[in-house]
Amino acid sequence: MLIVSLGVLLCSTALAQYHSPSAAWQSMKINQTVEPVFPRHLMNSGVTSGACQVAIYVDTTGKLAEWLVTRYTDPEIGAAAVSAVKQWTFEPARMNGEPVGTTLELIFNFEARGVVVSTSTMSEAAELLTLHLRSGLFTYRPCSGEDLDRVPVPTVMVTPQYPKVLADKGVKGRVTVEYYIDETGAVRMPCVSPDDNPILGSLTIAAVTQWKFAPPTSHGRAVLVRAQQEFNFQEDHS
Repeated sequence: MLIVSLGVLLCSTALAQYHSPSAAWQSMKINQTVEPVFPRHLMNSGVTSGACQVAIYVDTTGKLAEWLVTRYTDPEIGAAAVSAVKQWTFEPARMNGEPVGTTLELIFNFEARGVVVSTSTMSEAAELLTLHLRSGLFTYRPCSGEDLDRVPVPTVMVTPQYPKVLADKGVKGRVTVEYYIDETGAVRMPCVSPDDNPILGSLTIAAVTQWKFAPPTSHGRAVLVRAQQEFNFQEDHS
């Protein structure tokens, strides 16, 4: 039996909250083969710094399969970061030695003299992002729950499959998936913690990827939001 918590819970945290990886988990490796280039147009306009955050999904083969710019101080900063990331190479994360697809968020701190790149799993990255958030420099960012016109309304919801054979084997537990809902109402970059059961996590992500929502709005304008949903996979004793 699968129990789904009712409603969409809007995340108040700026970054995905990853639990401490288990010994069986090996993080994705990133080879930053190309440095982002500070947009010349901005320098000519007197802008010498900026920042952005980009969520990326790397599949089991190490291929960059999807990306989403979630914050930026200027759209050209976001475009410069994506242009570089698309040229990077990756080694997939592994669970118990087997490659797995992984979602990670990268923070780019641009200066006219260079670029600092960090990941959302590092405390320095969180501090950097918090600094930019407090300074109000981001011109684009996920909208907070209190600023939405209403809670995002699902139009398509697919329930994760929970084969009886898994329940019979005692494969059960809770899985919390975090994801973005973009301006079109599509689910983007769903992810679960490495500490969650990888089989149940895969079932959850496969379902949530197919969800659709009415485009979330703030003051009548379509916006990006971050959300989470909890699933409880448990044996059916009925």
